[in-house]
Amino acid sequence: MQIKTLILFVALITLTTSCVQKEKNMKYSSAITFLYYRDFAYGIDFIENTLQLDLVMDQGFAKVYQVNEKAFLGIVQKKDNEASGSTLFSLSTDKVEKEYARVKQLEVFNLSEIKHFESIPLKSFFFDDAEGHKFEIQQFLKDEDILRF
Repeated sequence: MQIKTLILFVALITLTTSCVQKEKNMKYSSAITFLYYRDFAYGIDFIENTLQLDLVMDQGFAKVYQVNEKAFLGIVQKKDNEASGSTLFSLSTDKVEKEYARVKQLEVFNLSEIKHFESIPLKSFFFDDAEGHKFEIQQFLKDEDILRF
């Protein structure tokens, strides 16, 4: 009887831990990694033909491809005068203002204000870590995009 009780106790602890971990990570619904290309046509060809990913969003200057259910790879037309890094990691949330207030209290660099991009449409903010990696936290505003991302 003690072994059955112990097994039940371990199962309960595992389930509780799993639920807590899921709840903690639920602030982000998906992730998009953006790669910047000077030769945008090459980037499109590489993603579509070499990686064979399906296009799910075309913003003109940027395209987003689906890797799996909630993972995406985006490519962006890099401007000639753009000296920033070549990768941007974007996290999608439904609470961009709350995330902005949280991140603003942390040690991040080059924190932007929340920007509204009507052409996409989404609102987001950007920041860097201490080693210069680029991050974005975004909130899609169109129902179709909210369901996808």
